[in-house]
Parts: sequence; C-alpha cells; structure tokens
Amino acid sequence: MPQWTLFENDFRRIDEVLDELLQRTNALSAHLIDRSGQVITSAGRVDDFDVTSFASLAAADFTANAELALLLGEPAVDAVVNEGRARSVYSRMLADRVILSVVFDRRSTLGLVRIRSRRGADLLDLVFRGLFEKVGIAETSEPAFEAAPDFAAAASHEVDALFGE
Repeated sequence: MPQWTLFENDFRRIDEVLDELLQRTNALSAHLIDRSGQVITSAGRVDDFDVTSFASLAAADFTANAELALLLGEPAVDAVVNEGRARSVYSRMLADRVILSVVFDRRSTLGLVRIRSRRGADLLDLVFRGLFEKVGIAETSEPAFEAAPDFAAAASHEVDALFGE
C-alpha cells in the first residue's frame, strides 16, 4: 500500500466532519483507519480503550467481511456492524482505502448512526479522494450501484426526507 500524508487543510476538514458526525449521531467516538490497520485520526472519547489495537482489529474485521462477501457472491462490502451489549461499532469504507468506524452505545441506535453518518462519510470520501489525487495515488473505480442510479438517488432522497436531513 502506497504511503501518503495529510495536508493541514484536509486534516482540519476531517476534524470538522468527525466532530459534526459525533454530534449528529450521539456516538462515543469516530476513527479513521487505513486498510493496513493504522490509525489516521480519532475524535471523541478515546481514552477508555486501546485505539491502536482497535484500528488493527477493525481493519482485519473489514477485510474478513469483504472476503466473506466474495464467497457469497457479493463484489464488495460497504459497511460492517459489530453489535455489543454496551457498545457497538459501525464501519464503512471511504475512498476504497480508509475505514470510518463509529463507536456508539445505548444513547444512540444503529439506524441513527447509519443514516446520519452517511453525510459525513460522503464528505470524508471526497476529502480522501481529493487527497489521493494530490499525492498521485488515486484509483478510478466504478460506482457501487451503477445498475440503477436513479433508484439509489430517489431512495436516498426519501430517507433524508424521513429523517429531516
């Protein structure tokens, strides 16, 4: 995996998006992790568990679930959920290289985290794609839901309207 670095403006934008994401979801913390398991940055409560180990395990979990999806005939995994009794984790892939993991407890729900994190994930995806273009490691990939883009846009609009987004 090529090495890359964050520029100051990108880092500020990422922090803003993560802070807003935590407020909108009432989550405990949010973490950006590269596919190799290295922590890029974290926001929120991060002092009650080992973030370095968390990042490594979250990346491995995402990779394992992607392989499982391939065995089942799915081309990719967009999100992975770990539901626990006290805390849960919602993770999704950004820019084909970065994993956003949101840790939340009973003050929030998976549905709320999933819906409200979509906007943040879309913004972060754009930031990272732009960053990867700047450093010359951008990859071109086809949209995940190319077969029916009108349906996807309409469904997204309806969900936003339902939750007042």
